[in-house]
Amino acid sequence: MKDLKIEYIDINTLNNYDKNSKIHTKQQIRHIANSIEEFGFNDPIGIAGENNVVLEGNGRVEAAKLLGIKTLPCIRLDHLTKEEQRAYVIAHNSTNLETGFDDGVLFDELKQLQNFNFEDFGIENSKYNEIVEKNDEYYNELLKINKQKLVRNEFKMVGKYEMPLIKKQDIDLNKIQLMNFNNAKYNDIKNTDKTIQFFTYDYRFDYVYSHPELAVEKLKQYYCLLSPDYSIYIDMPLSLQIKNTFKNRWCGAYFQSLGLRCIPTVEWGDERSFDFCFDGIEKGSIVAVSTYGKTKIEEEFMKGYNEMLQRIEPSAIICYEKPFPKMGGRLKVFPYNHDEWMELQ
Repeated sequence: MKDLKIEYIDINTLNNYDKNSKIHTKQQIRHIANSIEEFGFNDPIGIAGENNVVLEGNGRVEAAKLLGIKTLPCIRLDHLTKEEQRAYVIAHNSTNLETGFDDGVLFDELKQLQNFNFEDFGIENSKYNEIVEKNDEYYNELLKINKQKLVRNEFKMVGKYEMPLIKKQDIDLNKIQLMNFNNAKYNDIKNTDKTIQFFTYDYRFDYVYSHPELAVEKLKQYYCLLSPDYSIYIDMPLSLQIKNTFKNRWCGAYFQSLGLRCIPTVEWGDERSFDFCFDGIEKGSIVAVSTYGKTKIEEEFMKGYNEMLQRIEPSAIICYEKPFPKMGGRLKVFPYNHDEWMELQ
């Protein structure tokens, strides 16, 4: 057996094998990226030739590019003949497809690992359901939980559209130090004094609403949370704007029900959204807003902002990015941080 030597290679010098028959969808690459982000890059890439052709690990290379990783651990497969290299590509991709899971063992493991959202890694709810159906007691409990997720009526609701209420809390504004949800991680001992903000693309944090019991295991260690900033765009159908406002408020109410500090994030579209977008927040609360990316709609933004001041009468306003000149109220400003916010393209 040949001893393997790991080399760290510049990712830009790696080249895809042009006859790779393995299909990598954008969704799968995203799942691989999520796994790398959560657990690290623990599987070297197999390369060959002067051009560093990737014989195995093309999906991991694409995922690493999403994450901005500059160098990757690689092993050289030049000891194989050209024919063996071509055969290895197919054999390596095929052996993983031969068998599935031992459902009994997998079921027990999933019960012990409820802090992890395995949908991030490509294991869908349908797979869970296939497994848990084999255990009636657990399955019945799952049905109960799923029903609760559908109804979402466990918190006090207010306003025409019955938005869950995020209550006013005694929060020390001087202790607020924003950190992007993208950078939250388990056992984050160094950052327990931070407040988690969700000013990033919705898909990065949507599981906070769909699987809140998993998300909160990571989030509960921090000083405070902003309610997730589910998007409201002027050209978005009004039904989706209402739903995203509900998701924002429900998550905030859920956090507070567990004894966590939560500051409501306020979003609005055009004047149609004023019918619901300020509901579910107690008067006199600290609130959070973002001006990032809104310089072209300053006039529309200010209409909603002034309406918010009248309806909520916030005691203070956390502003993510530079405030507009006419923004009144007691502002605490946090500049946009590109390195922290950086979206995985």
